[in-house]
Amino acid sequence: MNAFECALACIRDSPLFFPSLLVFSGTLVSLGGYLLVRNSLEKLRFYWFANVLALINAPILALSMSCSMGLFIRAYLAYATVALLTLVTFPYAFKRYLKRNYGFERDEELERLAGLERVYVLNTSIPKAFTLGREVFVSAGMLDLLEEDELFAVLTHEKFHVLENRTPLVSRLKYLTFLPLSQDRIELMADRYAERIAGKNALERAKKKIEEFYG
Repeated sequence: MNAFECALACIRDSPLFFPSLLVFSGTLVSLGGYLLVRNSLEKLRFYWFANVLALINAPILALSMSCSMGLFIRAYLAYATVALLTLVTFPYAFKRYLKRNYGFERDEELERLAGLERVYVLNTSIPKAFTLGREVFVSAGMLDLLEEDELFAVLTHEKFHVLENRTPLVSRLKYLTFLPLSQDRIELMADRYAERIAGKNALERAKKKIEEFYG
């Protein structure tokens, strides 16, 4: 019996076979929903749910297996634990790096403009905007470069990432479950969200100015 046949036998003969099959089916249904819906936020919800179910299934499989594949699953769980600790602590470490090397201040006016909880202005003339967890950072250079409607479009793009990151564990599950969702795809979804709320023209003008700055 090869390793694959052994794994199937372990799972099939386990009392946890049907719970595992049910969770796996839910993962497939969620991925199907992600592929079918067009709304960016709905896509995210289906993707989150698929990742949660995939991660839940890992310990079920580990408990189901008594053969060599069981060791593989347990090794994955050890990796997932270490990876999760690293991913959860990274935003705090990076924020300290930004404070030490650039400095930043909270801007309540920008928070009201975009409907965000926390927006910080980074002390650099280089146009930058990014999200760290549930906090948005925008540089002084970006404020100087863009008109208000263009800035609103950029902040709305970042707001999508805040929604993506609103549950820190869930937003990082893609690194633990390996379900495909590239960064390019996420950026495209964020653009669609910004276009719907702030307008396509404002977002395109903002992106053009940023591209021209970087040459």
